[in-house]
Amino acid sequence: MSTDSNNIVNADELRNPSRYMTLTYVVSLSLIAILSLLVHLMLDRVIAQQSRSGELINISGQQRMISQRASLFTLEYLNTGNQEARRIAEQALQTLESNHLTLIEDHLYALAANKSTPFSAEMEALYFEEPHNIHQKIEDFTTSIRVAISQHHNSEVPESWLQYDFLAMAREPLLTSLDTAVQQYEIESGEKVEHLRQAQGVVLWIIIITILVEALFIFRPMVKKVTLYAEKLKFDAYHDPLTGIANRRAFNTFSQRFFTNAKRYDSPLSLITLDIDKFKSINDTYGHDIGDEVIKIVGGKLIEYCRESDIPARTGGEEFSILLPHTDQKGAISTAEKIRSALEMNPLLIDSNIIPITASIGVSTVGVEDNSFENVLKRTDTAMYEAKNAGRNRVRIG
Repeated sequence: MSTDSNNIVNADELRNPSRYMTLTYVVSLSLIAILSLLVHLMLDRVIAQQSRSGELINISGQQRMISQRASLFTLEYLNTGNQEARRIAEQALQTLESNHLTLIEDHLYALAANKSTPFSAEMEALYFEEPHNIHQKIEDFTTSIRVAISQHHNSEVPESWLQYDFLAMAREPLLTSLDTAVQQYEIESGEKVEHLRQAQGVVLWIIIITILVEALFIFRPMVKKVTLYAEKLKFDAYHDPLTGIANRRAFNTFSQRFFTNAKRYDSPLSLITLDIDKFKSINDTYGHDIGDEVIKIVGGKLIEYCRESDIPARTGGEEFSILLPHTDQKGAISTAEKIRSALEMNPLLIDSNIIPITASIGVSTVGVEDNSFENVLKRTDTAMYEAKNAGRNRVRIG
């Protein structure tokens, strides 16, 4: 097990990502909500446009039939004096004029308000310019019908009126212009729907790109932050924050695992326990900050002289232990002596003060008679205290 805290990428600098996650979720969901609303408005506009276009095409198409209806019943009234025919003709005229006003009212309102007309150049030419000038032709047509009906009502209709072909008047040139208007409405309706469909396609791609961008630059970094934070929590749960080596929880976990494997596979397992000499005096004399520096130095020396497979751990305030799998007593003693000597040869220099760092060390190896790791731990502790009682700064075997 590697005990270097640098194995966790920037773990010590990571903060709780909950605030970042909350902000990320709010931003991401807001973007998706805005785009969803945009799509909804776009679809609503398409539906409204389709509805309006269908209404205009329908009304424009009715104009052809209504003009024919007005002509037909006017002719019948002129020939027979049938009052029902006259009523139907007048009703048709009213509908024709009402429909015509519906078709051009947006244009008239825009002109009255000094705004740009909603009519296309083609549609405006159809209604107000020659050769079609539908607006003028509608007025001429309705005026002619009303004059004819009025004269017959007063019994002053000349013979020539009976020969007047109202059907021909409605057919040419009015009917041709109305047909052209219907075609123009259908063309413009198709163009508007196509433009909206293209806009909808653009919005769809924006949504897709937004989701990809969020996945790559928001959610992926967020997942990475959460993963790193989880690794940091895991690291902190099993490592001493001051030295970066294993803590007591990790030591207990590994000691049971190593002991079980040593018994199962009949492989050697040794334990080193050391206690910093006169650590309380260092704390009392120089303060806890200097005491922490001493602990860091000891932790660093343990990392330096341990193998990758070894487990150095800080198991108490100034107490450390090392699990040495596949190591017999001789190897454990050799490692313990190297650590003891390294500490002795590297005192802590504070200003003009030299603070010696030494440790009393106990060593023990799992034996055939050991049925639990606690037995080994007790022997090692006993050996460590024997080293202290013998004058400190030495290694004893338990």
